[in-house]
Amino acid sequence: MTDSFSLSDSDRQVLDVIWRHGPIARVDITPLTRLSTMSVTRITRDLSEQGLLTEDVRREGGRGQPARPLMIRAEAAHAAGVYFSTGQVQVGLINLGGALLGHKQIKADVQSPGDVARLAFQEIQTLCGDHQIEHQRLSGVGFALPGDFIQDRKRINAHALFPGFRGDDISSALQSDLPCPVFVENDAASAALGERLMGIGQTIDDYFFAHIGHGIGGGLILNGRLYRGANGNAGLIGVQFPNDRPRPSGQDLFEYLRANGVKAQDFADLDDLRPQTCAPLRGWINRAASQLRDGLWITARLLDPRAVIVGGRLPHHILQELVVRIDDEQFCNEGVMLPRPRVIASSLGPQAGLIGAAALPFYSRFFGAS
Repeated sequence: MTDSFSLSDSDRQVLDVIWRHGPIARVDITPLTRLSTMSVTRITRDLSEQGLLTEDVRREGGRGQPARPLMIRAEAAHAAGVYFSTGQVQVGLINLGGALLGHKQIKADVQSPGDVARLAFQEIQTLCGDHQIEHQRLSGVGFALPGDFIQDRKRINAHALFPGFRGDDISSALQSDLPCPVFVENDAASAALGERLMGIGQTIDDYFFAHIGHGIGGGLILNGRLYRGANGNAGLIGVQFPNDRPRPSGQDLFEYLRANGVKAQDFADLDDLRPQTCAPLRGWINRAASQLRDGLWITARLLDPRAVIVGGRLPHHILQELVVRIDDEQFCNEGVMLPRPRVIASSLGPQAGLIGAAALPFYSRFFGAS
């Protein structure tokens, strides 16, 4: 059994505004929706009665009644997210306010959707128990998948390291081992969404998120919302870097390090490597940054975002080194004084994809399209 809230499209519209802008006064909600003031008043009353909203009482000055802006009641609902690589699975639990309540990282050999779902469910039960939440009442479980969509979020073109994920219906394969609804997104879009919810993207309404995982992909946030494109594959920056050549991807990094005598199989093996003391890592960062600078230059001029955020599965210190080399004075400098986007390292690192995956059930059940 999941949450039993009954919401209309107008309810979802109001909830979406409050989630993204709250705490917010009732009078400020109407201009951000297509609804009348009377409708907003009625809807916010109904949502409060259902336990989805609460008032943030704050006094302005020392006289009169306190202002009572509305905010999401964070404990009204919960959801879980799953973000994985070949050697590890991350599972997290968030509340309706978007806060990450807890997460676990498990070493595991991932071969199929069933492997991920079964392992994830064990850890979800543990997390729910830790926070005294009935797992049967979760709004759902979101999965960040390493691939791009072929058909209606059912089939994905999975990364070559995940051949077991190339079945006909990925959602059904995951759902068969879980007792609550399953929601799927590609890992780059999930990370872009997670950065918007809890990272540096909270203060930026328009940005491109470059996601370095086993491959290289991207997600696009426009006007504060995840833009998916017609087939769910917006931001597919990896097509700029052919698979038969060196490219700025995680798998390419592992192969480069191993070819130069450094043992590295998965992303956890990078935590203790530093470019100052590891010449092969330094060489890869220099080459990858040059490739990314060229690719992101084109992307930035096509999309005109306020920022480019570089994130994914790499440790934060490697992301920072890449950003320093990408964001030099020549990046997006055509000599005609056009504004340049900021280039920023993700503030969440690998947790961005986990948080974004966990938020997918909320977008489906409570809010407007993400």
